[in-house]
Amino acid sequence: MQILITIVAFLVIFSLLILIHELGHFTAAKRAGVKVEEFGMGLPPRIWGVKKGETLYSINWIPFGGFVRMLGEDGGAKQNKRSFENQSPGSQLWIVSAGVIMNFLPTFVLLTIGFWIGIEPLITSQDEFYDAVRSEQVLVEPGLVVVESREEYNTVEYNGEDLDIRSFDPGDRIVAVDSELIDDYEDWEAVLLRLETESPMASVDHADGRQGGEYLNTTLLEKLSFSPLNIPRLIYIEEEGSVFSTILEEGDSIIKIDGMQIINEQDLYSAIEKKSLIELEVYRPGVGDMTFYDVALPTHSPVVSYVIADTPAEVAGLQKGDKIISIMGVAVLSSEQVAELNLEMMNEEGQVSYLIEREGNLFEYDIIPDENNHVGIALSDRVDYYNNLSLYQSFVLHSLIEVVPEQHGLVRAPFVAVQEMWRLGKITAVMFLDVFKGFLGAQAVPDGVAGPVGIAQMTFVAVKDGLGSVLRFVALLSLSLGVVNILPIPALDGGRAVFILFRGFTGRKPDPRLEQYIHMGGFILLLLFIAYITFNDVLNLF
Repeated sequence: MQILITIVAFLVIFSLLILIHELGHFTAAKRAGVKVEEFGMGLPPRIWGVKKGETLYSINWIPFGGFVRMLGEDGGAKQNKRSFENQSPGSQLWIVSAGVIMNFLPTFVLLTIGFWIGIEPLITSQDEFYDAVRSEQVLVEPGLVVVESREEYNTVEYNGEDLDIRSFDPGDRIVAVDSELIDDYEDWEAVLLRLETESPMASVDHADGRQGGEYLNTTLLEKLSFSPLNIPRLIYIEEEGSVFSTILEEGDSIIKIDGMQIINEQDLYSAIEKKSLIELEVYRPGVGDMTFYDVALPTHSPVVSYVIADTPAEVAGLQKGDKIISIMGVAVLSSEQVAELNLEMMNEEGQVSYLIEREGNLFEYDIIPDENNHVGIALSDRVDYYNNLSLYQSFVLHSLIEVVPEQHGLVRAPFVAVQEMWRLGKITAVMFLDVFKGFLGAQAVPDGVAGPVGIAQMTFVAVKDGLGSVLRFVALLSLSLGVVNILPIPALDGGRAVFILFRGFTGRKPDPRLEQYIHMGGFILLLLFIAYITFNDVLNLF
């Protein structure tokens, strides 16, 4: 039944998008006064056709494509005013481009509706995925977490009450299997292989805070869903003198600092910059999530790099190399704070008190800033601000919990839709050309590239996931059809546009026979390319 639903949904969606594309050519040609001889769904040979007026409407055997055959398109009707070749370059270009425009139109409408009602973000690269994790539009949890449980409830009596319980609920984290930590396994396949052995005992950190053990078996595993993935994290390695040596253990992964997701070194420094106390969330293998509050960071005071002559600072006695420890009792952690504290902490006499460290000794100076709130010094922050954090980066097993829909108001949704169309259009064009170049070079099909069979599989997933997923999928498929068709490849709309532009710029018509041969060669090449991608799709099924 699932296969039938997939096939029907795929054929309906794909055929509808092709119909929209060809309808663009058809309508533009009719409005330009060009005679349309045939409007075909699919590619020849023909299965069925019916003539209405001057146009034959046909259905053809190859279901991946369509065409509008116009009088004189192949250069064979020079004497007829309604021939395509007798139209101006502008009209020809409009007719050729109309199909692509018609594909972009439903993409815009569907994305606008999607961003209005809420759709999952269209993530196309690893960097975008990590950015979504940082913004928590993609919600992940460290470790192996149950995303969905289809296990039936059992009713048990507890303290005179009937409770509905089951072994696993969404959010339960499997910590270990027969005392082997999940985090020690090389990859997800190794974990799954171990889970499928005969009734192993799993240590579970339940979502409701309980700790316990549960026996696993193949039947139970079939009722549980996991979404494992690896995400880079900064991991603590035990080292004497480390900033975190008193609270962390070797192997702890830094997850958040002050609520900010930490994936790489840049995230770390952004989170702790100019802070003396932080809230640290870590994942400890075999234990789970842990939070440490008010973790003290080593601080370095800014250094006076220059004292300007005849200024309040020189008059007070500040010298080059002095370290500014505090201003009016407030610790100074960066040079940026000094000007702010001068203004905020000034006493009634207009003075601020500087605590200075010089050659290991402390000195206090009362300084009156000038009318611009300056004291006359240049400051520099110490380069080794963060001392020894004892962290290295490695991949950590996580579970994908949820992708939060992206939603905008009705006024903003169209603008976001256009931005997404531009972004995804560029990505689609680059990816298609790269894959096509790989095809010409007899290279393997890259991961993530799908042909008809792969698209059919994605159709089923989209239909199963609901309206938002269908909107996103159809919009992306329609956009892809439009972008690919406008590329300057023979037999595609973009290839035909190249010849039209040549005529427009040079005033000379290309040799019709040469153009026909070039498009025929491109058509054969595209069929081979589709077969190349489809073969890879079939291999991925097994």
